[in-house]
Amino acid sequence: MGFEVIGTDLEGNEILGEVMGAGAPAHHGGRRLMRIPHKPNWRDQLAPGVIQPDEGMVPLPMTPQAGTPGGTFISTLSQITWQGQLQKPFRAERLLVSVVRTGTDATGRLLTQLFVGTDLQGAEISGWDAELVGQAGAFGTRLTTKAAEPGVQIRLIVTLSSAMTLTTSSIFATFMWLGRVIH
Repeated sequence: MGFEVIGTDLEGNEILGEVMGAGAPAHHGGRRLMRIPHKPNWRDQLAPGVIQPDEGMVPLPMTPQAGTPGGTFISTLSQITWQGQLQKPFRAERLLVSVVRTGTDATGRLLTQLFVGTDLQGAEISGWDAELVGQAGAFGTRLTTKAAEPGVQIRLIVTLSSAMTLTTSSIFATFMWLGRVIH
């Protein structure tokens, strides 16, 4: 889309036409004005300084609702819910999980159910191993969840596959999503 110009320049010559690199070149008293090059596609603007809506990949850290320090399984705590509340339209796509095990019986896997709002994101109600899907080196592995509006909560209900019995054992876990956001 061009910018229509009607008026006179500093010398009093009439200017009529289209400038800013779109459409036919503007003319100035029969002479051709220098044409401004087209903007690159990545700089698509509605007006100067106002960018078009776009999407990007951003992190959504999940907050554990139990375990001290946050996200720590112990012998008396074998289920923790992680949740994140959205501030912008978001679609989670890549889960990242980090786990630190301490003790000889800290061997349980993190069996997980994923909810976007009230919708279960899975083909089966039973839990799946979040550590397998969420490994940092698991290239090409992703979950594309239902897109959600601001205010919707994404929840991961995580249960250990086998409980710990020793009071000195623990499993510390963190969960984070990478996903698309409209900005």
